[in-house]
Parts: sequence; C-alpha cells; structure tokens
Amino acid sequence: MAPPRSLPELIEDTTAEILLRVPPDEPAHLVRASLVCKLWRRILLDPAFLRRYREFHRIPPLLGFLRNSITASLFQSFRFVSTTSASPISQPPFDCARWRALSCRHGRVLLDTGFYGVDLVVWDPITGDLQRLPKSSINISFHSSAAVLCAAGSCNHLDCHGGPFLVVSVSSHDGRPGELFARVGVYSSETGAWDTPAPLNLGHGVRCEVDRNRTGALIGDNIYFSLELGEKILKFDLGNNSLSMMDPPDLYNCGVLLMPTEEGSLGLAGIRGSRLYLWSRQVDPKGDAGWVPRRVIKIQKLFPNNNPRYRRSVIGFADGVGVISVKTDVGIFMMELKSGRKRKIVLAETTIIIRDKFVTVEPSLKLYLLDGVFV
Repeated sequence: MAPPRSLPELIEDTTAEILLRVPPDEPAHLVRASLVCKLWRRILLDPAFLRRYREFHRIPPLLGFLRNSITASLFQSFRFVSTTSASPISQPPFDCARWRALSCRHGRVLLDTGFYGVDLVVWDPITGDLQRLPKSSINISFHSSAAVLCAAGSCNHLDCHGGPFLVVSVSSHDGRPGELFARVGVYSSETGAWDTPAPLNLGHGVRCEVDRNRTGALIGDNIYFSLELGEKILKFDLGNNSLSMMDPPDLYNCGVLLMPTEEGSLGLAGIRGSRLYLWSRQVDPKGDAGWVPRRVIKIQKLFPNNNPRYRRSVIGFADGVGVISVKTDVGIFMMELKSGRKRKIVLAETTIIIRDKFVTVEPSLKLYLLDGVFV
C-alpha cells in the first residue's frame, strides 16, 4: 500500500488542477497567475504542466493576425496585430520591410522576401529561426499562392515546431492562346529540394488566374487553392502528388474563402449583396461529392458598409475556433460563427491593404505556438 501523500503535495496537485482550467483566451490571466506566489509560478513553468494544458484545451485561441500592407511609398511589409489585451507575440526581431506573410500553420510562418513568391523563408516564431528555401525549378508567376505545413506523420501539432515541414506553391501560367496551366512545387525540409509534379491544363474556358491573395486550406491530405473570383478550386493531393480541379458551388464577385468545417470537410464562404453564404463539400451515399448549403447570414447590420459601391469581402478564417473575418469600408470585423458575437478589430485606414491573414496561437506561459490558418 502506497504511503499517504503529504499536505504540500496535495496542495500542489489541487492548485495544478485549478490552473489547468484557466481559459486560454486571454494570456494575461496566466501571466497574472504566475505572479501570485512561487508555487503557482513553478507549476505554470513546468513543461509537464504546459503539455497537459495544451492537451486539456486542445483548440488554440485566436490571439491576433498577420497583416500585409503596401504604404504610400509602395513598400510592402507585414506586422502582427493583437486581438487580446496582453499578447505573447511580439513583432519579428528582424527587418521585414518589403516582406509579406503567405501562410502560417503548425508553428511556422511562410514569408515572401520579394514580391513574386520566389524568395521564400520559413520563420519559427518560437526559436526565431529563419530558414531560406532554395528557388524552385518551375517558373513561379505573379499569380501564385503557397502553404506551409508539418511533415511529421504522427504529430498532433500541439507542439511540433522544429520538425520537418513541407511548402506547397501553386501558380498559373499562360500556354497556347486561350490556355491556362497550373504548376505546383513541393519543398521538403528533409530533402532540401523541390519536387515538381505534372502541371494541370485548366482548359480553354477558365479565365482567372490563381488568387495570390488567398492561401491554401489544408483538409486531411489535400490542400485547396482558389482561382480569382472563386471561378475554380484547385486540389493538390499530398498522397499521390497530383493536381486536379473542381467547381465551386457558386460565383462571388469578391472571391471565396476556403476553410475546413467542424466535420473536417472542405468548406467555403462567399458574400453576395448583404448575405454571407456558407457551404460544405460532402459525399452522398452513392459516393458522389457535391456542395451542400450550410448557412445564410444577413450581414447588413452585422458588418456596416457606408459606401454602397464598396463590396464586403471575407478575408480570413481562424481554424479550430470558428472565427471568420469580413472587411468593409469602415474596417475589419471578426465574428464567431457559433455564437454570432462580433467586434471590430481594425479601423479603416488610408493604407492599401493587400491581404489580411489570421493567426491562432497555442497557449503556453513560456512559448506560444503559432498554429493558424491564413486566407
């Protein structure tokens, strides 16, 4: 029979169970808790407790987003904009002038140090490590998009920074008159080289290029990219290294936002007029895949727009927390799809905004793991 535990041990275990249940939505709560006494600080800094905390809460909160912009001087850059009162994320410790954020997922941020998606860098915000990627052998065009993701097969992505990763880049190119091709490059940090699967002929009827203002949506072993105006959707299968194309459920003038649904299928959001349309890709009993409407949300009062000529657009989705963002002429709004709660996070500016990307952050007292979906 095990000897009874001492009172200090019981107090420490009880305190740990209480701290384990502190909501991760506001990092300042954990910081204040660490200042209460030495015991609380020791518990909160214990790596074993931090692992339990991540596993207990699972879904990371939304702490902010990366914002790309071009100023009057025509220089592009990105910055982190916090959506909490005390953010654990600071601005990058390097000169990121003329850089833009392309994608963020599984603890890494993919950056373009040029303008055409050729000079790519993967940044680990935890360690500060910058890894420059060699240039791809394919000719990347101005109309390109990219995504970064963890390459460890058994990883739960709760604390996977520092491991192998993949970068998938897709771009569109003109072929013969009236033809358009999509080309893909896949970079592996394990081999340090790019793989170039066979290009896809988009056909004579396709008029729009790859939407460079949207990044890829990861659903299972597939990454989905959209063409401008949401005309078509490109699907890259990581398993068989192949590219295919599908139709969206409908066309939206300001393009579509691809995102994962709660069920783990491909979702889509688009705005027409004063309504936000949400769709999901589902397979029927016969095995045929198709688009199914999920919700229609009236946004006239939710997201005010002073200029009737300015088209509202969906610009971001925070995977896991179900938060969608909409841009109007008065600013950028964030809304929780489940509760319907919304708030303005950015006021309208004279700066020309090229893309607004969202970051979700895994809570930890010492290290905050970026784990976001940018669109």
